[in-house]
Amino acid sequence: DYNYSLAKIGQPVDRTEWFTTPPTVTAYNNPSMNEIVFPAGILQPPYFDVNADDALNYGGIGMVIGHEITHSFDDQGAQFDKAGNVTDWWTKSDYDKFKQRTQQVIDQYSKFTVLDSMHIKGGLTVGENTADIAGIAIAYDAFKLTDQGKDTTKLDGFTPDQRFFISIARIWRVKTKDEFMRMYVNTNSHSPATWRVNGPLMNFTPFYKAFDVKEGDKMFKPEAERIVVW
Repeated sequence: DYNYSLAKIGQPVDRTEWFTTPPTVTAYNNPSMNEIVFPAGILQPPYFDVNADDALNYGGIGMVIGHEITHSFDDQGAQFDKAGNVTDWWTKSDYDKFKQRTQQVIDQYSKFTVLDSMHIKGGLTVGENTADIAGIAIAYDAFKLTDQGKDTTKLDGFTPDQRFFISIARIWRVKTKDEFMRMYVNTNSHSPATWRVNGPLMNFTPFYKAFDVKEGDKMFKPEAERIVVW
């Protein structure tokens, strides 16, 4: 609302303000507030289920939490300090290495085909793709600290690690029309849902071990080509 925003001019920053509603199914990182927000709406299946095993929850809401944490250190969040001020707080060496790795993300995702000859726009989606890649790694590391994460007992025919990765795929299940997908690829800072699963996982070595992915499989990438941002 224009008048609501106008009234904020010259006033102290309200750090308790949310930019969405509690029932909204979303999550976001607001670098200008240095905050990560998870409304009640996302704390339900398939993201979180109080009756589910750890593998499903860490692969669901855990991945989302890891994703949002990483946004504090992506191409945009990296420009803000702990108080939410735009500040150059990185060393030149660290930032140069970070840019090299995110360029790898741009180059790799730009080769992914969405429809016909349409590819993901690697530059437009680099922040979200970086957060997906690192977010899965964060969630997996956290999962491996749980009792189930340290176990190998199968549930419904799948190992704990397999269930973790299946949960990641489950939260991005969608159906879209080709027309919508063409618009989405050209305008959205997120990669299409399929590549929010396949893109990060083909870069994540534990996924290869969980499903015995080998050379010749569609999601195989040589270890030297797998991107590790953090």
